[in-house]
Amino acid sequence: MSSFKNKRFSLVIICILATTYSFSQIKVSEFLQESKIASSKSNKLYFVDFWATWCVPCITAKEHLGVLQKQFPSDFYVVSLSMENPLKVERFLKNKPNSLAVAIDYKGETFKDYNVNALPDGILINAQGKVLWQGGAADLKATMISRFLRQQTSKASLASVFNIIGVEELADTEYKPSEVLEIKPLNSTIEGLDVVDNEKYLKLSGSLKNIVGYLAKIYKNQIVLEDGLDTNYEVYFKKPFNTNENLAFKLITEMKLGIKRELNEGEGINFTVTNPKFWDTDQIDWGKNNAKYLVGDSDIKADNASLKDIAYQLAYVLDMPVIVPDDSQLSLTPHDWEFHYKFFKLMQSDLLDNFGIKAEKKTISYPVYYIQKKSR
Repeated sequence: MSSFKNKRFSLVIICILATTYSFSQIKVSEFLQESKIASSKSNKLYFVDFWATWCVPCITAKEHLGVLQKQFPSDFYVVSLSMENPLKVERFLKNKPNSLAVAIDYKGETFKDYNVNALPDGILINAQGKVLWQGGAADLKATMISRFLRQQTSKASLASVFNIIGVEELADTEYKPSEVLEIKPLNSTIEGLDVVDNEKYLKLSGSLKNIVGYLAKIYKNQIVLEDGLDTNYEVYFKKPFNTNENLAFKLITEMKLGIKRELNEGEGINFTVTNPKFWDTDQIDWGKNNAKYLVGDSDIKADNASLKDIAYQLAYVLDMPVIVPDDSQLSLTPHDWEFHYKFFKLMQSDLLDNFGIKAEKKTISYPVYYIQKKSR
């Protein structure tokens, strides 16, 4: 009988330990702000609101979540989670402040863990991390929260439910290239271009056209690919590499492709620099492993970016080629930048007064690069 009791007691201990170690925390990279309404010390329910600054329905849903948070300031805690650059989110919060907790999922791990493929989306979890409900924030009703609160007895603090994993920790666990250049075809479709630029490597994920455009700092309409070539890739450049090296040409050569350059004429912007007044690199400091650019609704900021980098970003927001002086020292040296771009005359004034750059919109001659398979 005693032996049976001991076995039964051991089984209970094992079950308790299994329950403890199966607890799944929500992984985030950092909290930009904690809730100004609810307490982070002890809650029965947590709602993770997956959102982005560009998602209009997400922004509207935040007002709804703010009302719910005020209705349930105890035992219920809302966390808005974005996988955008934290500087972009901070800028958004400065222009449109709210009282909810806001966190960053730098590598999108939590978005992937909960299969978030469309926004807005959200998960309601209990103190043990169990998902009780998933759906858009606008569909979360006060009656639902009341019902779930009555059903839950356990409480947990914000710190125990959310696990803050720094960017350095994530970098240690992710794939690291062993070759100088690695190219991996992707089956999935990627909107735009995903860039990871740290001390160990440069990683680009997206279409071949977007990757080449980024590396060469050339506007997308200046690149023409042969049919069948513009598929998606994940490309790694292992560091250190020569910053003046033509990485676009290196990639094209490695893929055994050919390139032909022709001149075209059309509307564009021409930069002329007679008396440069470029800023030094001490005006803006966003730290290591952060994006170089912050492109807002009406202005561009950049930390340690060249004139060619700026022209590349400007070409995309204005949807036309931007030509810079053919002077490597002038065009490739890094500087800090901040200027308006939405209204052209104001942009002209900003660039001329602050940096000594004369910007003219006119018919210009610009290069077009044709990338094709090499004939055997």
